[in-house]
Amino acid sequence: MVVLPVSEIPPVRGVDFVGTIPGTLQFYQVFAAALVRDAKNPEAAKRLIDYLASPKATPPLEKTGMQRPIPTVKR
Repeated sequence: MVVLPVSEIPPVRGVDFVGTIPGTLQFYQVFAAALVRDAKNPEAAKRLIDYLASPKATPPLEKTGMQRPIPTVKR
């Protein structure tokens, strides 16, 4: 038995994902995205952040065992 982040399991051949551990024992890794002042391509960065926070990103993220981010800042 091995305990890994869910996103690390699907790409491995011959491994069966049997489920997650109870929520009270879970460790949730939170990633953040921000547009920095001197970005070389701020419009592309904004589009990427908008996509990752959109419902369109849900299927590919869930396929890899991740969840769509929840925007915390209104633009």
